[in-house]
Amino acid sequence: MTFDPHASRVNVLLRLLGAIFFILGASLSYLTYAEAAQGNIVHEITPIFYLVSGILIVSGLFAVTVRYR
Repeated sequence: MTFDPHASRVNVLLRLLGAIFFILGASLSYLTYAEAAQGNIVHEITPIFYLVSGILIVSGLFAVTVRYR
């Protein structure tokens, strides 16, 4: 197995983006929960925020855990 610096940089960049997506999704989910509990957000749009945060969390976890070649 040879060391390829370009592939290594791409791998680190994609994992970093995955971690950022995961953090954004988790924070969006938490903020939606906190605002909905206080009544500051319309209850009809909370499922949309949860859906977006779920997509961000799943894509972030996927990007962090997948092995790139």
